[in-house]
Amino acid sequence: MPEKKFKRYAIKVEDEQDFEKLLADLHERFPNMGYLVQNANGTSIVELYLPEDAKLPEDISQRWPIEELGYDNQQWLDDLRGKFKGVSVAGTRILPPWEEHREDDLLIYPGMAFGTGEHASTQLALVLLSILPLQGKSLLDVGTGSGILAIYAKKRGCSKVTGVDIDPISVENALDNAKLNDVDISFEVADAYELKGEYDVVSANLVTDLLLGLREVLQPLAREFLVLSGIPFEDYNRIVESFGEPYLAVFGEDWIAFLYRRT
Repeated sequence: MPEKKFKRYAIKVEDEQDFEKLLADLHERFPNMGYLVQNANGTSIVELYLPEDAKLPEDISQRWPIEELGYDNQQWLDDLRGKFKGVSVAGTRILPPWEEHREDDLLIYPGMAFGTGEHASTQLALVLLSILPLQGKSLLDVGTGSGILAIYAKKRGCSKVTGVDIDPISVENALDNAKLNDVDISFEVADAYELKGEYDVVSANLVTDLLLGLREVLQPLAREFLVLSGIPFEDYNRIVESFGEPYLAVFGEDWIAFLYRRT
């Protein structure tokens, strides 16, 4: 665990539409931070941890009741250990290491990076990667978070996989997860705007505004396929106007992921 301290918040939401809006806002503002959701008597409570020097945006703090629960890094992991039981996506079981598992399962230790496989944006990206001919290909995962997409690609046969994230905590978590899965992946702290080179496949599970800002970076990086995810349904036209019509788009839980085939 990192030495820096994290503050724990609980946000109470009673309306289902507000709940979806809150999750979308949190994913957009803090794409590399995980969160927990508890449901009881029609009310949802979203718990998240932020570095002590980070603040929740005013539009979030003014719209929903927020309780500060203090500092406790270990509590985050204890909570996740109790609540994260794993998911099955695109024919692959994604499990925490303490659950019974097989060699072909993908193991994720739920630290403070985003990406346990439970969020729709991650699942849609995995679905698109699952239909690609990854054997022997090179892949770059931009905004890697927990490393889940990169690890999946490596286990599917990619010869060289690189994951980058601007957040050192995410890179640390991704390295730990690569060890859990016994795969050799290069994870690096990097600014996405400074990326160069060419890869057969590029995946980017980010947020709409960041994807749009990175268009001139991402397109030259991808030699064959470009996977974009982290896009709310209402941003469909914004992505198409910038990147063009996709080769394939998949939808789930008000989120979209795009596959572009480079020619």
